[in-house]
Amino acid sequence: MSGVVIIGAGAHGREIAEILNANRAKVAGYIDDDPSLHNQTIDDLPVFGDWNWFDSVERSEFKVISGSGFSETRKRMAERALELGLQFTNAISPLAYVSSRAELGTGIAIYPYAVVCRGAAIASHALINAASVISHDTKLDAYVTINPGVNLAGNVTVGEGCYLGIGCSVIQGISIGEWSTVGAGAAVIRDLPDRVTAVGVPAQVIRSKVTSA
Repeated sequence: MSGVVIIGAGAHGREIAEILNANRAKVAGYIDDDPSLHNQTIDDLPVFGDWNWFDSVERSEFKVISGSGFSETRKRMAERALELGLQFTNAISPLAYVSSRAELGTGIAIYPYAVVCRGAAIASHALINAASVISHDTKLDAYVTINPGVNLAGNVTVGEGCYLGIGCSVIQGISIGEWSTVGAGAAVIRDLPDRVTAVGVPAQVIRSKVTSA
């Protein structure tokens, strides 16, 4: 047995399976910490068990990708996979446009109708959801979550672990600090610091996070 193992059999994991299948990648199945899913079949793919399943196989024969839609969870999954010596793959929809002059890390998911423009840099384990636009020279750090319909103008910098809500927009040249959250439909026209939540048009900080991610 070999192929891609998706870590997490929830909704995002199933969407990633569809993207991989569209690319004719060999998807072996899922692992998941929920014991009620073990030995089940989801969309014709088996749920092998939890992380301990990797102890029973030759790990070098598999690549993995996180199936979580949340930045913090993807980071935990990626760190555990690295501890096990697992290698990551990307899941990029054939319906997405990704410039040949964009830079991509590993463990990235890019959903249908997303656009990643020339000079963009997407770090490892970022998720770019459907119909989002990442404009020229914009940089997404590791574990960033871009929800559907987000529009990032050119030369935007999005720090590690940020979570950008559905339909929000960020004007050119803006920097968003690490592990910050931007609410759905917000318009970011000023830089945002680390670990804050900002909502509204224009976006205003309403909360600061006091604990680390």
